[in-house]
Amino acid sequence: MKAPPQRLQYVEQTRQSLLDSAEHLFIAGGYHATSLDAIAEAARFTKGALYRHFANKEAVFTAVVERVQREAVDQIALDDTRTAPSWPGAMAAVAAYLDLTISERFRRIVLEEAPGVLGWVRWRALDEQTTGGVVRHMVERLAQNGVIAPADPAVTSRLICALVAEAALGMATTSDPQAARRTALACIQQLVSGLRA
Repeated sequence: MKAPPQRLQYVEQTRQSLLDSAEHLFIAGGYHATSLDAIAEAARFTKGALYRHFANKEAVFTAVVERVQREAVDQIALDDTRTAPSWPGAMAAVAAYLDLTISERFRRIVLEEAPGVLGWVRWRALDEQTTGGVVRHMVERLAQNGVIAPADPAVTSRLICALVAEAALGMATTSDPQAARRTALACIQQLVSGLRA
């Protein structure tokens, strides 16, 4: 028997509240300093309620990473199939992605915490399902439409993602993030311009 809609809505609201609290704590103190007790308390639920949604702390963290990456992809609209891909459009998407990666939320959760918590292989797999996968699709469309020279989409997209991630981490440690962003974006554009057909 299916649960009534109100019950399903409450279950989802509980899950989102737990993720909101967990995300805040992971950003503020990091994964290792955050306990399940603290997450439950911050969300104003019991630890038992948390366990009804997540098996352990790593499961909570994985859900937070997935949510942050999914929302990033939604915001920058890298996967717009309604229009023909163009070089200026691709560079605008890279710039938008760079802006998102320097936000404290994305930087702390996805770039700093996730690789160490999840391990390199699992982190890469999660990224490939979200941001990396969408960048790869963009590269494929650019190649199919003759905007860039045919290249291995998997390798090309990973290198673009790596360039942007390294730029974001570098910008996080500078006293003038906007100047660093301009420099980083110019360097990225220069490096990837060799792909143009």
